[in-house]
Amino acid sequence: MIQKPRGTIDIMPEEMPYWYKIEQTAREVSALYGFSELRFPTFESTELFARGVGDTTDVVQKEMYTFTDREGRSLTLLPEGTAGVARAVIENGRCSDAMPLKLFYIINCFRYEKPQAGRSREFFQYGAELFGSDSAAADATMIALAKSVIEGIGITGAALHINSIGCPSCRPEYHAKLREFFASNEDKLCPTCRERLKTNPLRILDCKNEDCKRLTEGAPKTIDCLCEPCAGHFGNLKSCLSASGIDYTVDTSIVRGLDYYTRTVFEFISDKIGAQSTICGGGRYDGLIKQLGGPALPGIGFAMGITRLILAMKASGVELESGVKP
Repeated sequence: MIQKPRGTIDIMPEEMPYWYKIEQTAREVSALYGFSELRFPTFESTELFARGVGDTTDVVQKEMYTFTDREGRSLTLLPEGTAGVARAVIENGRCSDAMPLKLFYIINCFRYEKPQAGRSREFFQYGAELFGSDSAAADATMIALAKSVIEGIGITGAALHINSIGCPSCRPEYHAKLREFFASNEDKLCPTCRERLKTNPLRILDCKNEDCKRLTEGAPKTIDCLCEPCAGHFGNLKSCLSASGIDYTVDTSIVRGLDYYTRTVFEFISDKIGAQSTICGGGRYDGLIKQLGGPALPGIGFAMGITRLILAMKASGVELESGVKP
């Protein structure tokens, strides 16, 4: 019998009400916040992810589904959405639109990872991106949008964790401190992290290897190495969240796994669904548009894995029945 490829899922009719609920809520709440829906190709030039996501990341080094087409061009199935949105914004001349530019999308993504509950090799995301504002208020807006969608689909108890990973001005000092911290234990790091120590030591903090995780205990914290503008931005974000009545925890272990992030990074975490507890992740990426050939246009965004959202909905007691009747 021919079976589906490992790491993919079949979505049967009795599960569809959850998908409809998430998609409908995402579209309705996004519209209330002034976001318009964008659709873009399921595959892009491989160079887009090497330049945008970063060639030192696990995504680019280990997880992408890349192939060569009949013309000899290297193409890659979407491993995430932000780089594709940024390319579409530049290519379609939207960098000169009235700002902020607010876009959302619902897409299929592909990463070669170990399949487990809430993580598959073909997965589905709702995401949103805001371009044209470097204000901490924009960060708070995106967090509020994510929170509204999560609560709108019935998930309870999702906790917001925030951090700042600085900018190109202050990050070199932090990298130097990380290299100094890990130098005495370099031989205990996994082979990938030994290479990261030379190229991008921040990625060591995001390693899933248990030995590497133990070695990161006591490592220097990003928020202790922020330059004055980054520290001020993070302080303003906390003030905006408090003024909006949004509870948060400063979590210095959050660095996110992609190279384009700057300053604010955040996650919504559910304590109800086991190891894959992050149901939303995002952050600021002020240099991405320029890095991909556009103008200096700041941005911030997030993405939610739909299958993880469904796990959290069910764990929160959300029960939905199919509306199809004879």
